[in-house]
Amino acid sequence: MGKVRNKIGAAVIGVGRYGEVHVQAYKKSPLVELISIWSRSQKRAKKVGEKYDCEYTTDLERIAKDKRVQIISIATPDFAHAKPAIRMLRAGKHVLIEKPMATSVRECREILQVHRKSRTKLMVNFHNRWYPPIAEAKRRVDKGEIGKVVMTYARLSDRVEVPSQWLSTWASKSGPEWFLFPHIIDLVSWLTGKQRVRRVYALGKKEVLKERGIDTYDAVQAQVEFEETIAIFESSWILPSSWRNIIDFEIELVGSQGKIEIIGDREGINIAAGKYETPFVLDPITEEEPINNFIDCVLNDKEPTCSGEDGLAVTEIIEAIIKSLNKGHTVEVT
Repeated sequence: MGKVRNKIGAAVIGVGRYGEVHVQAYKKSPLVELISIWSRSQKRAKKVGEKYDCEYTTDLERIAKDKRVQIISIATPDFAHAKPAIRMLRAGKHVLIEKPMATSVRECREILQVHRKSRTKLMVNFHNRWYPPIAEAKRRVDKGEIGKVVMTYARLSDRVEVPSQWLSTWASKSGPEWFLFPHIIDLVSWLTGKQRVRRVYALGKKEVLKERGIDTYDAVQAQVEFEETIAIFESSWILPSSWRNIIDFEIELVGSQGKIEIIGDREGINIAAGKYETPFVLDPITEEEPINNFIDCVLNDKEPTCSGEDGLAVTEIIEAIIKSLNKGHTVEVT
């Protein structure tokens, strides 16, 4: 399978549910040749490789040493991002990492340290920034339509089949705090100007999933004090299967001069500034948009939209949330 001239070569590491989205995006792009995919499972690697007519392997070194490959997507489980990211950056590859960047501040800093020594692009896939109502909210906030953001509320939860069926082999090594919080923490940080965090207080409950043999939180709630904004984040992994959507997603921004409300699984945005509005916002599927954005950044030498520093900032907050959960008191963030 020879390399197509004038196309950039890509590979995907980790081809579960979301990893296959990356495979599809690279396969569809006229700017990319999908060279190879990696899975720890030979059976899964073979299935996906044959489905998309590309090479497949269970050997990371084979991809790291393949000079045809310039772009790498890493879509392994939450806790398994750092090792392949560091190896691929050291091999001179441009790397797109699924959120969270890593599940410890130490690992995030190791990734950034290697990246800074390379001449490569590094991006974290906070794909909800491309969701049209969120993009519209960002535009309105940046225009100053609701004034200074005083308070935010963000909720992102999943139906119970996500940990119990979709991620059953590794859900105990993750949790709503790692699987869901990165999305809404990044969004609130981005929407409110990437303010420094001062302190965090969190509460969590373990019962429903633990009874099913999945030792992780059913639900986590965190209060985060930024420099100018207070925020509440909520996530749970136990929504009933009868819930209307696989997710439950809502964001509110209360400003000094107005309010924005986004109910994600109802595809809407409500804005109260000078007047009350419910503007129509087209809702295309946004899963492939950040991947195409990363391709553009690599080909045209642009800075990625969601940087490694953004990934580190989110992990710092989640690490503080977990510390608060474990200690049962407020955690100062320095």
